[in-house]
Amino acid sequence: MQKVQVYAVQPNGEFVLESPVPGCADNEGASPYSSADVISFLTRRLPRSLPVLRLLQLGPKTPGTLVITTPLPLRKPAEGREGQKDPEAVRPENVWTMLVVDRASHPATEIWSFSSLEMYHGAAPHEKEPQRASALPDTLKDQLPFSEEVLDAATAQLLGAIAHIPVTWRDTSGTKSPAERLADIRHTPGSPYCLFGNTHSTVAALLARADSGAGDLVLDPSVPYGKYVFPVPTTNQAGEGSVLELPEGLIWSTIGPDDYADVMAVNKIIRSPSTLAKLPSAAIREAAQRPDGKPGKAVAFAFAAGDGSVRTLHVDPAYRRRGLAKAVVARLLGMGLFAPPRNGPLAARPEVLDELLAENGEQAGATLAFAGIEESNTGSIRTFRALGGRWLWDVYWIYLDLDRARELAGEKPS
Repeated sequence: MQKVQVYAVQPNGEFVLESPVPGCADNEGASPYSSADVISFLTRRLPRSLPVLRLLQLGPKTPGTLVITTPLPLRKPAEGREGQKDPEAVRPENVWTMLVVDRASHPATEIWSFSSLEMYHGAAPHEKEPQRASALPDTLKDQLPFSEEVLDAATAQLLGAIAHIPVTWRDTSGTKSPAERLADIRHTPGSPYCLFGNTHSTVAALLARADSGAGDLVLDPSVPYGKYVFPVPTTNQAGEGSVLELPEGLIWSTIGPDDYADVMAVNKIIRSPSTLAKLPSAAIREAAQRPDGKPGKAVAFAFAAGDGSVRTLHVDPAYRRRGLAKAVVARLLGMGLFAPPRNGPLAARPEVLDELLAENGEQAGATLAFAGIEESNTGSIRTFRALGGRWLWDVYWIYLDLDRARELAGEKPS
């Protein structure tokens, strides 16, 4: 049995230990962890930790949100160990894994992960160049630059953590292929088929390794999305200059219910109006009302997701090459939606922030955000590069069969 702890995240951000496994206390005696323990741990590992860290700090704390983690090295990473570029120096005892699970976010992403092996990004052949257009997880599993013992440990930890994700509904209607079952029930809340998003290429490769070519664990993987990380300007900086000045006939707005059908028509990742309703937005729309009296068409828009990302940037083809993409993103960044809390249970400890400031200078204090962009979306890539973004790694969205993961972990379905 993997040493795993399950925490329920409370509405105020506090962690409550739900399911301790005997023997899970690490050698620092830091069990159970507080939310400040985990937030400080993740803050020390920026920018690799950015999606999971911001999800905990900024995302909705819906009932049932879980943090599932193996023992963590809470102290500052030792020199020559984690975060260095020598994957051969990693030992099985240095491996750790964390999941954040929100099954209430269905049909959007329900699982986010962070693995110690992500800290060695750049060592594998597929990580040495900017994002690729079509490299799927199964093609990466033999490129991971770690020993078999380390890969076995990381895979076992990942499966052991996934085994603790709750399943509340199962299809007992008959025997079908995994793809057929996924097609039938992917939109059923609480089913064993769960969307695993923002999955670093290393973690996706570990899952493909566990799948062993059977195709019954990793289902329907997306193309890789390049993770572009960029600094968020202060509100004053975002509001300066002509970048926010709009051409005549256009006005600033936000996305409302009248726009949902148009948004979903141009972006297939948004899976339901309920998802859109949860996301703060910035939009540019035509000033003139439509013939039916509804507000003018939204010709450019972007959303702020709860994991600190800019999502669904779109500009109508008739309005492109007029600076609207950069303008709408700058508007969104200037709304103060990406700044992490500085106080309370989801803030990093002051000594951790001071430590990072001393080591990295003023840039350590910058708020970071990110966007996931397909390699073919050259327009969005240009926009985020113009805002200071740089590609750091690739991620995938995949469906997992949670029951199959339990079997591979040696657990019985719950």
